[in-house]
Amino acid sequence: MKKFIVIGTFSLVLLGVSLALTEPGNSALPQVEQAYAKECGACHIPYPAQYLPKRFWERILGSLDKHFGENATLSPKALQPIKAYLDSRAADSASGNPRIMRDVAVNNTPLRIVEMPFWIHIHHRMIERKAFDAPKVKSAGNCGACHRGAANGQFGDDD
Repeated sequence: MKKFIVIGTFSLVLLGVSLALTEPGNSALPQVEQAYAKECGACHIPYPAQYLPKRFWERILGSLDKHFGENATLSPKALQPIKAYLDSRAADSASGNPRIMRDVAVNNTPLRIVEMPFWIHIHHRMIERKAFDAPKVKSAGNCGACHRGAANGQFGDDD
């Protein structure tokens, strides 16, 4: 019986810490978001965590030494809070967006946001393929070329 009380108490403490990190105004979360934005935003926009599944983030973070031809390795100390942040916000997490995961097979781990079915549906319905090859855009993953608010996670038609 004592064992169950200890385990239950420990679980409640972990839940409390987890909830505290997700509460608005918590200073720890903005620091993690800033670290993610700094590390990943040095080369490209920091893609919103909720647009990709946990398995994507795990695969990307597990191969930073070969990150699309670059060595983006982070120290374990720098990587751990970023990984926890991405896991807690991923499309298939409790706080994620289940609509993003629609049409993503369980055994499919896209390596790029442009391979996600929701992205393909939105962009191929509205944009001709040649637009992504324009000198201003260069690639479909260059969100900031068309969405002015991309760096802040804003991708609406007016952004």
